Amino acid sequence: MRAFRLSAAALCLSAAFLSFPSAYAAEPAAQEVISASSSYLQSIQWDAEYDVVIAGYGFAGAAAAIAAADAGANVLMVEKAPYGKEGGNSRYAHQGCLFFDPSAPDDELFAYMKAMQNGADNPSDEVIRTYIKETKHQAEYLRKLGADPKVTPNAAEFPDFKGAKYIQRVFVSLPGADGKLYALMQENVEKRASRIDIWYESPAVKLLQDEKTGIVHGMVVKSEGRDRFIRARRGVVLATGGFENNPRMYENYAYVYNAFPKGAHFNTGDGIEMALDVNAKLVNMAVVNGPDPDVINPDTGAAYGYLLHDTSHNISGCGFTRNNAVIVGADGWRFMNEATHSKHGRVPYHNGWTPLVMPDNAFMIFDEEARKSECIYESWSKDSEKEIASGMVKKGNTIEEIARELGIDPDGLRRQIDFYNEQCAKGEDLQFKRGKRYLKPLLSAPFYGVKVEKTFTNTQGGPERNERAELIKRGGGVIAHLYAAGELGSVFPNLYNGGGNIGEALAFGRIAGMEAARVKTDADPQSVMQGAANWHPKAVRASAAQAGEVTGRSRGIGGAIVLGVKFDGDRIQAVRVIEHHETPGIGAKALESLPAAAAVAGNGKIDSVSGATITTKGFREAIADAIKNHSAKKQ
Repeated sequence: MRAFRLSAAALCLSAAFLSFPSAYAAEPAAQEVISASSSYLQSIQWDAEYDVVIAGYGFAGAAAAIAAADAGANVLMVEKAPYGKEGGNSRYAHQGCLFFDPSAPDDELFAYMKAMQNGADNPSDEVIRTYIKETKHQAEYLRKLGADPKVTPNAAEFPDFKGAKYIQRVFVSLPGADGKLYALMQENVEKRASRIDIWYESPAVKLLQDEKTGIVHGMVVKSEGRDRFIRARRGVVLATGGFENNPRMYENYAYVYNAFPKGAHFNTGDGIEMALDVNAKLVNMAVVNGPDPDVINPDTGAAYGYLLHDTSHNISGCGFTRNNAVIVGADGWRFMNEATHSKHGRVPYHNGWTPLVMPDNAFMIFDEEARKSECIYESWSKDSEKEIASGMVKKGNTIEEIARELGIDPDGLRRQIDFYNEQCAKGEDLQFKRGKRYLKPLLSAPFYGVKVEKTFTNTQGGPERNERAELIKRGGGVIAHLYAAGELGSVFPNLYNGGGNIGEALAFGRIAGMEAARVKTDADPQSVMQGAANWHPKAVRASAAQAGEVTGRSRGIGGAIVLGVKFDGDRIQAVRVIEHHETPGIGAKALESLPAAAAVAGNGKIDSVSGATITTKGFREAIADAIKNHSAKKQ
């Protein structure tokens, strides 16, 4: 990482957004507490020492690191994932941050948040009011990070709730789903490289807490095959996300079996386990955003996208189920309104909202007319021809035949399709109130079917925190020097509003980073390294061009795209992908064909690959960068 000299403006970036007096400091501790902490520190053989240690490099971890570095702290971020796969849900999110209209009355916004709380006794009113105050500053914060933020109105997921008219979202670029907000956070972390170290493939596995004083002095990090003991002189921040990719936790906490993530592959609840180990109070462990029925990408073990999204807010699906399609269980009967996009897994229930109840074995059935109407997922082939040929999508000449192909009760499916078709003819869905506009019968043979699974956007449970991002102990009080931010113990204990987790990751990330960076008076400030240098893992190997290649760099949806380009005069002769971090089976698949297309075109002017528009754009920009570098070499 390159060194970067912080300006006075950068040093005060975060302070303007904090919801409590910047002069706040803990009361001086008794000498016996300091002596006890000194004894504990001397009992451990430390490998490294920093002012602030942060677990997790998503939105929350990045915001905390930026805030702590700007407050003058030396920071270490440890990340479980390899380089290029870091970020948890942040790299897969739609990149829209919840933003409360700065002119809105706080009481209106408070009413909206309380309505989503729906009777839950957490978070506290102080936490909610802090979240409101910080979220009003999101656009200003992004601007100070170097963005030209774009605000979209009417972002309330529950427009009937009081205060809904003030709910907005802020983006780095529109329409989102491009990784730009996460890229902005990473760029700002890299600009502070003189104060922030990052260890990849280095999961935090245990918090180091002095049992006598209750102070958390650091953490154990597994790096390069060994446990590394890392001291945090001032504070530790947990920003490890939820348990999206931990089936056992879904079973134990949410009573959900056969669950799949939409994005995060390294979020397995590590922060929850560590917080439990230091007696933190857990909340909302059963609160998950989902399920949504989706087809699983065999290359990733996660969902292809959102099957039920319509084209007006298409992220990576086309709202295919608004066509001649139904979703059924293994008995052949429907269990949902296929034409309504849920509110993050919540569906209408007797004038309220409840998580969708979805069977373990579920299937989407559609006819020939639907197949030819539009794509099932944006990244799939036209008319799903390749997916049918591969056997992922099954085909049958009759309803009974497709039922047998999928393992569905043929009689049940036949009766359901007949009943559904009758409702279409009458213009009223007596089962699930599917809108008349989308009541399209399944009449056109052949018929098709594909297995869909329960997929989840994210989880919300974890250790409870207060308005200063401090973790709360079971039985009351706070755990000294320990903070958290993001979806790990979210401020959304029941209903959820899109962009809300990004909003709290940035808001409480700023608070956690600033609070962790404060000089503490209850611990020995002396170094524990006895003159030795900090241990570091081996540096991430830089991407390199081969002989005759000119390097071009840009960024796709997953991170850096680095190309090696050979020229014949000014014409592109060959292109090699040196580095990329795009999604297997989607963006990565596009990068298999784009180099040849660029060589044929000779100038980088290539068509977008369907379902991989952001990857294609990043590839084009990397080609343009290589052309610029080639021109500069000739001068």
